[in-house]
Amino acid sequence: MESSTAGARCRNCGTHVTQQFARVFGDNGDVVHGCPGCTTYREMQSGSHLPSDTPE
Repeated sequence: MESSTAGARCRNCGTHVTQQFARVFGDNGDVVHGCPGCTTYREMQSGSHLPSDTPE
């Protein structure tokens, strides 16, 4: 999600999302890594669209 006057955006595809969507489906910093345009709701609800915190 990029903070700007345009609002929140999905980091994966760039689609605009609402701040409420970012709070619910984003990571702990309200950064959206997947939205309905590029991720399924099942993935968003399970958190599988979020990047892993562990280094590879």
